[in-house]
Amino acid sequence: MTRRIGEVKMEKIRRKLEENWELLQAGKKETDWLSIRKMPSQVADVLLDHAILPEEVTLGWCQDAQWISDYEWEYRCSFPKPEGKRSRLLFTGLDTLATIYLNGNEIGMHDDFYLPCSIDITGLCKEENTLLIHFHRVTEWLAHKKMPAYLDGAVLKCKLLRKPLHDFPLNNGPEESSYQGAVPSFTPVGIYGEIILETWNDIEITEDNVRAELVGNRGMISFSVQGCGEKDIEIQVSVKKEGILVKKNCLKADVSDGIFHGNGQLFVENPGLWNPRGFGDQNLYSVELLVKQSGAAQAADQVEKQIGFCKVEMPVPLAFLINGKKVRLWGGSMDPMQGYTHCYQKERAERVFDMVENANMNTLRIWGEGIPLPDEFYEEADRRGILIWQEFFMGHGAYPDDEEYGLKCVREAEVLVRRLRHHASLLMWCGGNETIMGAELIGKYPFGDWIARYAFPEMLARLDPERYYHVNSPYGGEWTNDPREGDSHTYECIWEYPYQEYPNFLSESIRTAPPVKYSLEKIIRGELWDAEYDGKVVKPGQGIMPENWRQRIHFLADGERYSGNYWEYYDVTDADSMLYRFGASYGAAIKKIGEQVRKGSREKAGFTERSKGYMACKLLDTWPKVFCAIIDYFQEGYIPYYATKRVLSPLMVLFSREESIRLYAVNDSARDFQGMVEMGLYNLKTENFERRDLVPVKVDQGECELVSDLARYQFFSRDCVLFARLMDKAGKDIYTCIDYVDIERHLPFKEPEISVTIEGDQLSISSAHFARCVEITGNCDGDRFGWLFEDNYFDLLPGMTKHVRILGRRDHGMISVKAPYTEEVKQVSFCR
Repeated sequence: MTRRIGEVKMEKIRRKLEENWELLQAGKKETDWLSIRKMPSQVADVLLDHAILPEEVTLGWCQDAQWISDYEWEYRCSFPKPEGKRSRLLFTGLDTLATIYLNGNEIGMHDDFYLPCSIDITGLCKEENTLLIHFHRVTEWLAHKKMPAYLDGAVLKCKLLRKPLHDFPLNNGPEESSYQGAVPSFTPVGIYGEIILETWNDIEITEDNVRAELVGNRGMISFSVQGCGEKDIEIQVSVKKEGILVKKNCLKADVSDGIFHGNGQLFVENPGLWNPRGFGDQNLYSVELLVKQSGAAQAADQVEKQIGFCKVEMPVPLAFLINGKKVRLWGGSMDPMQGYTHCYQKERAERVFDMVENANMNTLRIWGEGIPLPDEFYEEADRRGILIWQEFFMGHGAYPDDEEYGLKCVREAEVLVRRLRHHASLLMWCGGNETIMGAELIGKYPFGDWIARYAFPEMLARLDPERYYHVNSPYGGEWTNDPREGDSHTYECIWEYPYQEYPNFLSESIRTAPPVKYSLEKIIRGELWDAEYDGKVVKPGQGIMPENWRQRIHFLADGERYSGNYWEYYDVTDADSMLYRFGASYGAAIKKIGEQVRKGSREKAGFTERSKGYMACKLLDTWPKVFCAIIDYFQEGYIPYYATKRVLSPLMVLFSREESIRLYAVNDSARDFQGMVEMGLYNLKTENFERRDLVPVKVDQGECELVSDLARYQFFSRDCVLFARLMDKAGKDIYTCIDYVDIERHLPFKEPEISVTIEGDQLSISSAHFARCVEITGNCDGDRFGWLFEDNYFDLLPGMTKHVRILGRRDHGMISVKAPYTEEVKQVSFCR
């Protein structure tokens, strides 16, 4: 629950224990305690601060950090005696097995990464107190656990402990990358969430619920509050918008046997609506529930929630109407933002949100194999209009299926639901990632599936009955990953299966490529390029990158099949050409798959019958690696990121090549669209526009329309590229699509002769000849990281000008612009 002290003085006090913390490797001397600079901090955070761990651990080279999990660790801090009649300690994030002591006496134990721990310490405190948390070895705990025989081969043993499964080594050797990217693996331990000392007297809120909905033109806020207290308890409810009081109410609580409760409704006339990003404003209201003894000057306890009014309808699963608009979900599957620590890093989260917005995304899928995120993450999603697909923390493959284990998973989910259900951004719940599909994939029964199929929905029926629940991802249809119903994860690069052209909802789309060059340079050992390496692939399954690049590839992604069609590009001669080859082929795969989803159906179909969403997989890297993330570990975007941005543009045109070449316009913006499309053919060899046609276009909100059948072009040279420019009524460019009819290694690219000018934070880029994949980079006093451009790695037709804003937090530097098939680099100086 979100609680904070407001303007009214509170009897209940919540104090974060952030100071006087120390860390000790258990068994060492008293003089070996290490000071902790910042809390929360996990063991690796502290050891890095003291230079006991090398910095390369943060880059995923974890050989020198594996010893951490071989030992037990102790945290301690001191605090004065709390005021008030009652007190407790709340531990919001302990990783994972811990015994907790106060003044030398054991007061509790903890064994679940995903559950907070609350311990009443009333009467146990002295004038000065010492809190000590002893973390036990999870590897030793697992070594003493026996897997039931019928689960052998079906359930990973690490799943016996409720801790993220990627914190354990999974089928990788001592020099191989783990799935998330650590080499070879890393098991975090320690405190990753706030520790709070709560004190109160006689009255306390123990449970609350605030729900906002639209009833006609009125906003209805339903609230309920329950707690401990005796007679004459008053509940005050106030609603504010941007600090201004909108509505208030006061009611007397019902009290019985020391428990009070109250509920009611407040109505806001013609409220401002909360809309997803791109569909309007994100109007937010704060609702404050305050309890006090009747007649008392001082309030006893308070809860404050941030809510928004929006109407969500779902005529069929995963087809959403929000405030009357057709909203298809465009986003990414979000892994943990960091690997060596599970502590929340606000700056990294803000950069993720910035890049999500720039990529035209409206949804984040919080991956079931990830970690709990704090309230501030969801509050930021509320402010930015980013919808949340929230999974419960269950990951790939079967689980222990005994009742005790399942009920623990339900308790975790219940805590998450109670904490998040008031958020306007929270669109749906999901029972986990690939728990059923992962078992079926290896021919095993999906043990533990009753948790997602039955236990989670029963809990949600009590606590959040109005919100959609999706059993698993993927789920639906004749088999778990059937593209025709529910959602599906596409791995058509390694699997062959039917009905994949127009999936109902593509919740994972995957290819692999290295990150941008300056990121790759930081994460590999040795030279970026060996002059003796020729890049040839002469046998199936052969590694297709230099050996030191391949050290950062998990074995599942090694080999040519996970990549895009890299063989369609010119042979490599150096690191730049190899990076381009893989980045461009990944980008081409995104374009192909993404455009099919945006079109949504082979023939014209209604909203509920078309593809309903697309999620990049993965959105980001937890550790540095060469895999599939479109945002790398250093939060940089290469060709795949910008290809995703373009394919998720609200208004776009695309070429569909089936029995004929046809041009379609797609409108996933907030309103109907009317404008013009210039389309045609440009011959790369003769440098002539062989066809240029201007046609009107009209597309209703949420729809896709055929613009033109290019059969009338009859036949044309494969040296041509197809192009289409979407413009509004005033002739302003909205979107440009360039499509190739031949593979790149067959095409001639001349020196583009790029020109660049800058005015304020906007670049204007043009070229005398066709420019392939124009790259923009920045350098701020020698630092190439931290830049963000509105668009990048785009094709440019001669005679056309591309305007690109410089985003992000960089305020000065040198901007460089170049294309792959030229040595020419254009530079301009930038100062915001």
